[in-house]
Amino acid sequence: MNITIVGAGRVGVHLAKYFSDEHQDVFLVDSDRNHLSVLESDFNLKTFQGQPIDFRTLREANTENADIFVAVTADTATNLVTCALAKSMGAKKTIARVDKYDFIEKINSPVIKNMGVDHVVYPDYLSALSVISALEHSWSYGWNDFNDGLIVMVAVTVDEDSPIVGFKLKDMYKESRNMHISALRRGSKTIIPHGEDYIVAGDVLYITTVQQGIEKVKTVTGKNDSVIKKVILMGGSKVAELTTRIAGKRYSFVIVEKNIERCRELTESCPEAEIIFGDGSDEDVLEEAGINNCDAFVALSDSSESNILGCLTANDKGVKRTVAEVEKEQFIPKAESFNIGAIINKPIITANSIFQIILDSDYSSSKCFAMKDAEVARMEIKEGSSLTKMPVKDLRLPKELSFAGLIRDGKGEIVTGNTVFQAGDNVIVFCLNGSLNKMEKFFRK
Repeated sequence: MNITIVGAGRVGVHLAKYFSDEHQDVFLVDSDRNHLSVLESDFNLKTFQGQPIDFRTLREANTENADIFVAVTADTATNLVTCALAKSMGAKKTIARVDKYDFIEKINSPVIKNMGVDHVVYPDYLSALSVISALEHSWSYGWNDFNDGLIVMVAVTVDEDSPIVGFKLKDMYKESRNMHISALRRGSKTIIPHGEDYIVAGDVLYITTVQQGIEKVKTVTGKNDSVIKKVILMGGSKVAELTTRIAGKRYSFVIVEKNIERCRELTESCPEAEIIFGDGSDEDVLEEAGINNCDAFVALSDSSESNILGCLTANDKGVKRTVAEVEKEQFIPKAESFNIGAIINKPIITANSIFQIILDSDYSSSKCFAMKDAEVARMEIKEGSSLTKMPVKDLRLPKELSFAGLIRDGKGEIVTGNTVFQAGDNVIVFCLNGSLNKMEKFFRK
């Protein structure tokens, strides 16, 4: 598959790395040579320095033959125009990053499509949805569902007092047949585990289950829902504004913002939220905002360090749920070790949204979301596939992957060693980076 990406910022780099790992033909364009030089030497892709709105640059970057064309520069107008040009030049599917809510409203969708832009992604909006999900699923570290919730993959942090510390994975399966640990992250490393592996405090478990198994997952892992009503948002960012606009009737929001002009704007745009002028890293300001009797604390300032520290303060105050926006990836493992309830990373969220949009018609696969060193895909088993010949336990498959679950005849199922796949099954595959391409041949045969 030919993929052209315009913009070598954090989102563009995420996309380029992941697609490069899957051995796709990746062409990356940016106006800044410094953004490109390291990538070209470390990854299997071609880079081009030039302006996005330049026919020569676009032709050099194989736009005319692009199966997927993605424009993710920091400028919305540039992305829209570039996608329009790419579509007219022959690109099959175009995706543009935008920074205004207007562009994702359904009423404006026909106008966007008529321009030649097939899909738009709005990072701030996607991050706001992630914040709301973190509030709705207060017992989990992360939540992803497939096929309208037929299969759910929930990430759970293992606390020191968790009842499963020291358990072997195979012992957990004795507790419930409706769940499967597809992967675990220990420190900065993602591991595809096996039955003899032990669970230790600090692990993040990626557990696949079906709707009727969710309560059992909570019981086994020692997690409980918290009732969330009052929420403090530290930082009056666009993400904070969109969060209150979307969920303002479900929660009582207090926004703490240190820029007085921004406070005035928020008073107009977020009438249902209480706006407090002050530095959210100041404990006195947080006490004024009501941190001693709030249910959730969400740190959305432009500083990863301040967000982590703010959540630690909230933990000390006994706040039930903490969420931190951490833009610096190198800080994520440390933030997890501090027992912060959920981590929001806008570039990763945006890249994952683009993965969900992209359907690889040759392999009938959809990469659903990705982490730093792993990814999850939904893949359809074709007629005659070797995967249908014997039970899963007898298949000789790469050790870098795990079957998380499957959807068959409109129902979700957990994959076990005795599962025999059928043609037409949609299988959720969790695999380490670079190993998905090893699986594709099994699904196609």
